[in-house]
Amino acid sequence: MLTDDQRRTLDEAGYVVLPGILSEQECDLWSRTIDDVWEQERTRAHKYREEPGVRFTDNLLRHSQLFEKCMSDPTVLDGVRAVLGQDIVLSLINARRSDPGYGNQALHDLKRERGVPFRWCNTMWCLDEFTSVNGATRVIPRSHMSGEPFLSRCEDSLLPHPDECFVEAPRGGVVIFNSHLIHGGSTNHTDTPRRCVHSSFARVGEQPYYDWNELPSAIQSGLTPTSRQLLGLEANTVTGAT
Repeated sequence: MLTDDQRRTLDEAGYVVLPGILSEQECDLWSRTIDDVWEQERTRAHKYREEPGVRFTDNLLRHSQLFEKCMSDPTVLDGVRAVLGQDIVLSLINARRSDPGYGNQALHDLKRERGVPFRWCNTMWCLDEFTSVNGATRVIPRSHMSGEPFLSRCEDSLLPHPDECFVEAPRGGVVIFNSHLIHGGSTNHTDTPRRCVHSSFARVGEQPYYDWNELPSAIQSGLTPTSRQLLGLEANTVTGAT
């Protein structure tokens, strides 16, 4: 479970870093699996806007049960529930790889209301170290609680904001951040890619981004009852593609 200090940081700053959730071997395996999926699906139409220099792989759970860990690690789930309450569902699991010289995003708030009750919470699984040099996420701490028009204080939301900071994390760590926090990616200034898996949770009652009933039956049949509940799947029914 989260420590008291971790819980306080998540409440007050809007994010917390949990080191050591994935092993080095898991980071390697997840990275290889994602690269393979991206190669297989690079010509398929996606729901997301393409970014130059960024490899985006959507709906990872459709391809491998490896990524069930995104909704089974107890410390991560404890952090998500600290933001949203006990009743949560998984909305999405995607991967994002920022290649050298790319990855910068405009700061954005996703048009979500700030202040409790919160409806969405993000987790980032760091398959590489996150640093201020290689494209770590930048956030405006405490902006999840305030209705202040933070973005009006900078002429261009692609440029640094006076209140922003970088969320740095070790390889294998997970960053939990309140998705009502103003945030955005930054440029990878190194000569190697920076990879992560992004999973997002919502309060029960919100519509998940993906329809989990469409998962392949081979994936559905291997999921634990707890995972099925988080996906909103009926306990003993397997549907989806074969």
